[in-house]
This record gives sequence, C-alpha cells and structure tokens, in this order.
Amino acid sequence: MDTEPTYQRDDADALDRIELPAPGTVRRGMLRFSHPMLADWAWPYTVVRGAVDGPRLALMSGVHPAEYPAIEANIRFTRRLDPGRLRGSLVSLPIVDVPAFLSRTPFVCPLDNKNPNRGFPGDPDGTFSDVMDDAIFRAVIAPADHLIDLHGGDLVEALVPFTIYSVTGNEAIDTVSAAMARVFGLPYVVPIRPQPGAIGGTSVQAAAAVGIPAITPEAGGNGLLTEPETGMMLDGVSNVLRHLGMLDGAVSETATPIEIDRFTWLTSPHEGMWYPTVGVGEAVGPGQVVGRVANLFGDTLAEITAPGGGDVLFLTSSPAMREGGILLGLGERPGS
Repeated sequence: MDTEPTYQRDDADALDRIELPAPGTVRRGMLRFSHPMLADWAWPYTVVRGAVDGPRLALMSGVHPAEYPAIEANIRFTRRLDPGRLRGSLVSLPIVDVPAFLSRTPFVCPLDNKNPNRGFPGDPDGTFSDVMDDAIFRAVIAPADHLIDLHGGDLVEALVPFTIYSVTGNEAIDTVSAAMARVFGLPYVVPIRPQPGAIGGTSVQAAAAVGIPAITPEAGGNGLLTEPETGMMLDGVSNVLRHLGMLDGAVSETATPIEIDRFTWLTSPHEGMWYPTVGVGEAVGPGQVVGRVANLFGDTLAEITAPGGGDVLFLTSSPAMREGGILLGLGERPGS
C-alpha cells in the first residue's frame, strides 16, 4: 500500500475550470460544474505542477468505469509523481463517468444509457452524458497540450493491449500522437481513420481535432483489477512523460509495436447467445468463422466470418448479445 505522499499540497475544490497551484506543489479536490444537470455530482481531480515550466498533460480514465487497471494506474501514477521532478503540469481525472462507477455499469452512463466515449466534445444542450462530455472537455482536455485517456476491456470485454490514436489529416498533430502511441509501449498501435462504420466522438478524436495530440492506451479486461496490466499503464505513462521532456531519463526500451492499418468492428445480426471460436491476439484469415450467434433454443442464427485478415484485438466475453451488439474487433496489418 502506498504511504501518504509528503509533497506540498494546496487542496481546493474547483468550479467549471481547474486552476494550477503554485510551482512545485500538488492540488487535490472535487471538480464541480455550474450546469444544472451536473450540479449534484462531483469529480475527484489532482493537479501536479512541476517546479519548472513545461507542457500541460491531461491524464484521464474511467470514461468506462469498470476498466480498473486504467483507473488504478491513473491514481497510482499521480499519487507518486514528485512535483520537484516534473516539468510542466499533469492534470488527473481518474473517473469520468462518475454516475456509472459505483453501480458498475459497463459502457454507458446509467442516467441516459449513452456511451460517453461517443459524445466528445459534448453538447451543453444534450442529455447528461453530452453535458458531462462538454464540461470535462472544456475543463480538462481543452486546456491541455497533450491527452492520455487510459482505457481497457470493460466488464464483458477481453482484449490484447493496444494503443489508439486519431488520424486527422493534420500531419503535425498526427505525428506527435503516433509517437506518443509508440513510446507508450503496448504490443499494438492502432490509428483511427475516418472511414464508413468507424466509431466517432471519442476523447482522442475530439482532442486531436482541435490540435491536441492524444492517445487511448487499452489494457486489462473483464472487470478485473490486474497488476500486470496496471504495471503496463504505469510504465507507459512514464515513457510518454519522458518522451515529452516532462520527466528526466530515457524512454524505456520496449518491443516494436505491431502497426495496424485498419480497425474493423464486427456486430451481431441477431440477439441471442454469442459463442466466439477465436481468442484475443489470435490471427484470423479472410472469411474465417470467428463464432456464431444462436437463439435461446440453441438454434444457430448466424455464423460470423472475418471480412478480412487480421488479429483479434478485443472480443465480447459475455454470451448475452443484443442485435447490433459488438462481437469483436479485428486489427488488419498493412498488406493483409
């Protein structure tokens, strides 16, 4: 268990925006928002301000609040970070979807049944998740020079560790985001490009669109707090801060990541029971059967085949499946 940090603290709550404390100090408190829809909620935040000026980095987690290695790594890294060793500032928000955390609600906010990582940069005139995304984007992401939004497999997801970044067409921003993704050190690097059927509204897409290099590392799964994946996240955040010149020391050497060319999500044509026949990290070929969906009598409704070759980066580990629900994600390597 960590001992109580001895760094100088200047604790204060915040309203709508997060002010930096004096150089060389730490500030912890609760972030609240004046929007009436958010008035009954509060978000724990920490700012570590280095003794020397430098970049401002936002470190978020808990957009999906059952992704526990991501949350634990954020808490642990921020708690241990010595402001005397830091150049610049780190602003930590360990839980984004606060209403979903204690209820252990996977993927979506229970107040409006929306996935917060499909709504950034948010909408102050929308439902709760839209308003929350807008408030957090303004308070945490927009003031930052860089964003790391830690994720992982939720309660019903298994995955192989990988890091996502958004391709915007702005070469300067895309280059920095890609470099952050590579030095984070997870086995796969996955660029998200505009394409039919691609996801949208993620924190990293919204950040990159306004000129903030950003990455989403993913590790862990199935609602478990696991030490190896937490350690991967801790090492990765340290590497990025060294890469950005915010911490002294060389970036730790890691294996060269596998670069993914296209990220394809397979969805279910029916509701029922999902029976995958592949595992995470497994390579599959075009047209290969990767599982089947059956009804509650056991009749096969559909065999699911891979549209192209690739590696299984994540899959839904729960049998219960809605029509249109996500089955798995395939990462296609260049030339596959």
